[in-house]
Amino acid sequence: MNWLFEPARMQFCEATLDGAIAHPADTWTNIGPIIAGIVILLHAKRPLARLLGGASLWTGIASGYFHASNTILGETLDLSGMFMFILSIAALQQQRARPNHPGSSVLMGLVVLGTLILTVLSSISTAFASPMFGAIVVVVVIRGLYDQKLTPWAYAMVATFLIAWGFWWLDFLHIVCNPNNHILTLHGMWHLLNGLVFWLAYRHYELTMRDTEMPSAAEAKPESAPEIT
Repeated sequence: MNWLFEPARMQFCEATLDGAIAHPADTWTNIGPIIAGIVILLHAKRPLARLLGGASLWTGIASGYFHASNTILGETLDLSGMFMFILSIAALQQQRARPNHPGSSVLMGLVVLGTLILTVLSSISTAFASPMFGAIVVVVVIRGLYDQKLTPWAYAMVATFLIAWGFWWLDFLHIVCNPNNHILTLHGMWHLLNGLVFWLAYRHYELTMRDTEMPSAAEAKPESAPEIT
C-alpha cells in the first residue's frame, strides 16, 4: 500500500515545500468548505440536507489533507468529496421532484454508492475526474432549469461555481501562476468559493423543498362538522 503515499499525480501551481504541509496556500483555504459544512449541519433538518453538509465538511477535510500531504491517497479522498457534493445536489433535485419516490434513505445510499464508484474510476486515471464531474454538473444544471424552480440562491450558486471553476482551470493549466505564492493562490480561491457554493446550494434547496412538504396529519384532517344542538 506504499503507493498510496507516493506524490499526487495532479499538481497545481503552488510549488511543493518540504515539511508537514506541502502546499500551505492550497491547504488553509479549505477552511471555506469546512465552515460551510459545519453551519449547514447545524441548520439542516432534512436527511439529504445534512448529507450535503457532510459532503461539504468532508470535501474540506479531504482536500486539506490532499494539499498538505501531496499524496495519491489525499488526491483520491479529495475526488471523493467532489463527487459526493454534486451527487448530493442530484439527490436533492430528485427528492424535490418526487418527494417520496424513492425515500431519503435510498437516495443517500445511492449517493454513497455513486461516490465510491466514481472515486474508484477516477483514481485509476485522474484524466477522467474533471470530465466526469463536469458531465454531472451539466446534467444537474439542465435539470434545475427544466424544473423551473430556480431561486436567487440558485443563480448565485451557479455563478459562484463557474467563477470558482474558472480559477481552478487557470491555476491547473498554469495560465495565471506564481509557484512561490504560498499565501493565496487561484486554486485556494476555488476552495474558498466552494464553501460559498455549498451554502448557497443549501439555501436554495431549503427554500424550494418547503413547497414539496406534505401537511401534517393534524393539518390535513378535515374540520369536523359543527355539532347540532
